[in-house]
Amino acid sequence: MRRWVTGPVRPGEAAKIAGMAELRELPSTRLVLIRNGIQRYHEPPRLIDHDDLGLSDEGRRMAERLRDRLAATGELAGATRLLSSNARRCIETAQVISPALGNLQPESDCGFCEPHAGECEGMVVEEWLATLGEERKANWSPYAPKSPGGESYRVALERAARAFIETVLANKGGTVVIITQTVPLRASLWNFLGLPFHASFLYPEITDTGITEWVADGWLPEQLQMKARLVRYNDHAHLLPGAWGSP
Repeated sequence: MRRWVTGPVRPGEAAKIAGMAELRELPSTRLVLIRNGIQRYHEPPRLIDHDDLGLSDEGRRMAERLRDRLAATGELAGATRLLSSNARRCIETAQVISPALGNLQPESDCGFCEPHAGECEGMVVEEWLATLGEERKANWSPYAPKSPGGESYRVALERAARAFIETVLANKGGTVVIITQTVPLRASLWNFLGLPFHASFLYPEITDTGITEWVADGWLPEQLQMKARLVRYNDHAHLLPGAWGSP
């Protein structure tokens, strides 16, 4: 299990990542990002990052439908690695679909987590809100963490972008499946498409267990940026009525 010390990476700064400056060619590398299944929630709601309650019954059924789809279609046959965020719901989703990926053992990596809450981790949401001033409640900033020791939305976006690039560099020519969460999925679009930061708030919603796939196959030397093609976004055909056990 890897935990991250965050550091910035933005489009155009990828050469700062080990191995990127020397990159001259990159064999096609599939990066298949899957959002976790629906999670169980604490009552009352709490700010939870890693130590969540795992998948709900519905979330597990969604993961099972995805597993059955992958087994039937073989679309990820030959996957070389299975990663997940450290969140329990992601680890459990990875465990459910592993049999359809040649029983690859899931490896957890904090690079693919949601923004870390910091000192308020585990607090009841209402109690946390009570600690904020009225101005802070009314003026949420993507550059401010929820509490000391936490990550802002911006820092989490940069951390996830770095994790994706490093994953490609460490698995050249492979097919890497990553079970992750909403902010890292947004980070992939922001980084690989080179979009402005504010655009990350405007991406369409990503369905639980939906598949987003990139193929990284080169780099842009003038921009010092990895080149990747978006193959599919939020593919959740296994959840359609009548598909792979869906009602």
